[in-house]
Amino acid sequence: MRSNDVPATVIPAVRPMPAGPRNAIDRLHSHDQIESIVRLRAAVRAMGQVDVSGWDEKSLAEHLDEISATLCAIDAQLTRMADAVRARGFRIEEPLAA
Repeated sequence: MRSNDVPATVIPAVRPMPAGPRNAIDRLHSHDQIESIVRLRAAVRAMGQVDVSGWDEKSLAEHLDEISATLCAIDAQLTRMADAVRARGFRIEEPLAA
């Protein structure tokens, strides 16, 4: 094709929308919001990797004060976040199983 010829009409490819709802992170617009969700998910993964059921009694007893303080701090933060969500009129619901 020469430079002065009119190009052929180009039809852009259209991707079908997924059948289910979009991922929640796709709806976030702020970088800070996205980073917050990423940090929360990382915290959940980190907690999932801790298994004190395999600890012997002595180790558990030695670290009980630290474990208790940490669990209480986690509980306080979860309560604070849940209360803030509920105060805005939203419900916190467990996701439906896939």
